[in-house]
Amino acid sequence: MNGCRARSCVLDPSAAALPAKSATGATRAFEANRSGMSRRAFMAASFGAATLGACARRGAPSETTIEFWTLALRPTFDVYIGGQIAAFEQANPGVRVRWVDVAYDALDRKLIASAAAGRAPDVVNMADLNFARFSSMGAFTDMRPLLPGAAEDRYLPGALSLCSIGGVLQGLPWYVNPQARLVNTGLLASGGLTTASLAGDWLGLVAQARDFRARSGAFLFTQSLGEESQLPIMLLAEGRPPLVASDDGRLRSAITAQPVRDYLERWVSLYQDGALPREAATRGHAHLTEMYQNGRVAVISTGPNFLRRVRDVSPTVYENTIVLPGVVGALGRVHLPVMLLAVTNQSRHPRLAASLAWHMTGPQAQTEFCKQAAIMPSSTASLADPFFAPPAAEDLEGPEGRVIAARAVAAATLENAVAFTASLDCWPDLRRAFEDEFKRVLLGSISLDAALTRIDEQWGRTLRASAGGSDADIPTPPPVPPPRWPASAALNASDLSQAPPGGRVGV
Repeated sequence: MNGCRARSCVLDPSAAALPAKSATGATRAFEANRSGMSRRAFMAASFGAATLGACARRGAPSETTIEFWTLALRPTFDVYIGGQIAAFEQANPGVRVRWVDVAYDALDRKLIASAAAGRAPDVVNMADLNFARFSSMGAFTDMRPLLPGAAEDRYLPGALSLCSIGGVLQGLPWYVNPQARLVNTGLLASGGLTTASLAGDWLGLVAQARDFRARSGAFLFTQSLGEESQLPIMLLAEGRPPLVASDDGRLRSAITAQPVRDYLERWVSLYQDGALPREAATRGHAHLTEMYQNGRVAVISTGPNFLRRVRDVSPTVYENTIVLPGVVGALGRVHLPVMLLAVTNQSRHPRLAASLAWHMTGPQAQTEFCKQAAIMPSSTASLADPFFAPPAAEDLEGPEGRVIAARAVAAATLENAVAFTASLDCWPDLRRAFEDEFKRVLLGSISLDAALTRIDEQWGRTLRASAGGSDADIPTPPPVPPPRWPASAALNASDLSQAPPGGRVGV
């Protein structure tokens, strides 16, 4: 599963794709150099005390300047972003957009520093990781009264839900990267499985992993359990939330609850039985693609954008690969990492800034962006474009055939996909505390019960010191049947033709 800190939807300039990115090192280094000042106090001061300073950001006397920050898009997407900005400026005479592209790991530091100086951008590109944290400091304005239309009519519900915090719409979803399964059919067969018998849910894979390991000597799958742990997100996808509302409405830890403990114990047992590689405890998301392209695991659940990397690095594995819908939990929904655009509260032109965000996230702009990068749209209207429809037989014959099929598979899951990322300012801190203790459990240095007690205590302190939150900030969608896709050794035109128009598969 893609996750906030572990893997936000950051574009990879070298492959026009969405690789794993971790803010862990940058965030921890930044937090360690603030001379003891709390992150919340620092950010509240930065965003709340510099309104007058914002007035210093001016363009030429006769024009209005909007500053727009993006994450890691230059230079690969200069032409695309430049074209979108030119179209916006043409539709808004007298408006100039100043585009600033920021490295992913530098965003926190630069945004806080610019806010402290009263020069925060008008529109900023945020990853799902840090959106709620900045929101809790009052960084963003309410966009709903500024928009020319209804956001609910325009965006995928599972992506839009992440943008509303406390009932206030503080961002618009931009591009997304739903989970998909990359399956090495040759390696899968060596363990006695086919794509038809392969489980599509996490606990199903757990049930198959030991026998597969014994038969093949390889690993059926791997997942980040310790470093960059995906387990907090997976618990939400299973409908076993590790956070619940107290009697006063505030969230409290439920990490020691029996359903949560039972689920985590299955993963500990699987790892300690040797059915998962050591890297599952000690390394983050990057180890999934490395092990897959090296032929050591048969299945990974990741963004379908990684398929191009597999093609370039390991052509043999690529030739044996098919793409199926991402692994799901008991709720039957694929996890959906989200990139979004927000208007800062220092913007002197919030309505124009919201119009720019609306323009950049519109159906036409998103569809064009998806044709240039291995991403998926958050715009529902974009999915009606033939680009996302099941491909014709001749399209599957060329070198891009599997990539084209993967796009159709990903599009088919978007309707019910959900961003299983809690909209809490302290969510990254909760995950970090979980990772530090759970890694020790996997490596045998502490018992599961002792670790859960320690996590529970740490989470309690963190939640009490945080901005709060309620059960509305925890994604708890109703269950749906899991996504279905033809299970065959190779996707072909007859397989794909079973999907309804628009690439959506019946569920």
